[in-house]
Amino acid sequence: MKKIIIMVALLAMSTVSAKAISLPAMPDLGNFELTVGVAQNQGVFGATATETNEGFDGTVTSGHIKKESGVFTDGYSSQFIEVGVGKYISIGYEHTPDSVSTPVNTTRESGPAEGNVSVDFNDLNTTYVKLNVPFLTGLYLKGGEVETDLDIKETLLSGRTYKNVSTQGSTYGVGFARTLGETAFAVRFETMYLELDTVNVDNGVASGTTGVHGTVNRNAIEAKNLEGVTAKVALTYTFGKN
Repeated sequence: MKKIIIMVALLAMSTVSAKAISLPAMPDLGNFELTVGVAQNQGVFGATATETNEGFDGTVTSGHIKKESGVFTDGYSSQFIEVGVGKYISIGYEHTPDSVSTPVNTTRESGPAEGNVSVDFNDLNTTYVKLNVPFLTGLYLKGGEVETDLDIKETLLSGRTYKNVSTQGSTYGVGFARTLGETAFAVRFETMYLELDTVNVDNGVASGTTGVHGTVNRNAIEAKNLEGVTAKVALTYTFGKN
């Protein structure tokens, strides 16, 4: 929330003083525009995960399958760059330097076999197309592809770890942009839906492997319905703006 307040304050200051800002002249880009922006995002995310643990004899029964669903919120910053072609179409790339982090999930809490697992979504990058809606000044549609790296952090009794993986997905939504006076600065408000592909990870133990005590310690997790809804406020500057 503090970051959002700072962003709004900066926008208000830009509205008052933008006319006084003297920027170097840019070459004529013809029908093209180059837009750069910084943004603050807040998202609500959810997923369903199924954990499968092999029994002592290497078999899987219903008692060794656990399924849980959860929802969490997190905020993060991002930066983006766009190339505008004509009045209506832009192609962009957005990078998220912050991690989107889940809460820590604790199993067998306070017991000798307590385990803790959390996930960081790192390098959330989006390649997208933005379409300005004709006759509705400021309104735009946006859609594209997302990719991210999952850093799985765990503390398990077995000492095993889940390997980190990458996944991808799609995103689409709607936004509104408003130019600040007669300047090349603008503010955007945007909401997007995000959906990632199913993720499968395991603790690196082969199926049927027997440990020193005659037990099998293979765990596997399938996470699906990885989705979220985000809200964004952004400040942009456009070079080559007519």
